[in-house]
Amino acid sequence: MEMMENYKILCVDDDINMLNTLEDILINAGYSVSLSKSGRQAIEFVRKGIGFSLILLDVDMPGMDGYETLKEIKDLHMAKDIPVIFLTAKDEPDFEIKGFEYGAADYITKPFVKSVFLARVRNRITAPSRQKAIEAENLGKLRNMLSDLELKVAEYIAEGLSNQEIADKTSYSYGYVRRVVSSILDKTGMEKRTDIRHFLKSGEY
Repeated sequence: MEMMENYKILCVDDDINMLNTLEDILINAGYSVSLSKSGRQAIEFVRKGIGFSLILLDVDMPGMDGYETLKEIKDLHMAKDIPVIFLTAKDEPDFEIKGFEYGAADYITKPFVKSVFLARVRNRITAPSRQKAIEAENLGKLRNMLSDLELKVAEYIAEGLSNQEIADKTSYSYGYVRRVVSSILDKTGMEKRTDIRHFLKSGEY
């Protein structure tokens, strides 16, 4: 069974009672928890590079609301991939739609059913590890076709890196990386660069 304490969740809400409730529920479920009473404080926590696996974020907070907080978090390179779930009493569809438009991974309304809440948290928090397992399996299908360098470049493509970013990361020239990508396409029979990413993500292209 997966060890939940390996996952650290940041809870952001100006209501201290709600923060205490979330802390009790999540700690009893085995998670590590940090608490923040404002959007600005949450951003400072994230900037420290603590490495949160998930952020639970209230919408209606004084000063900086949840939408503005989410936007600033997503602008931080270190935090752009951290899933954020809005947890709010605002149950009107327009608020939910706005949350997804700002990049929320999910939207949970208060009051919530504890078991359903925990199921949605677990589903969202373990999604990256499930995706990595899929990518590793699909990468294995290419192992007999590609060199070690080509496999590594394919992994970087799956992560969304451009050829220039791969060149910077590997210290190879941009032109050399382009040739490696062309070689991957030739050996696998794929037509374009995005096919590599789609294959590793889903097994199809």
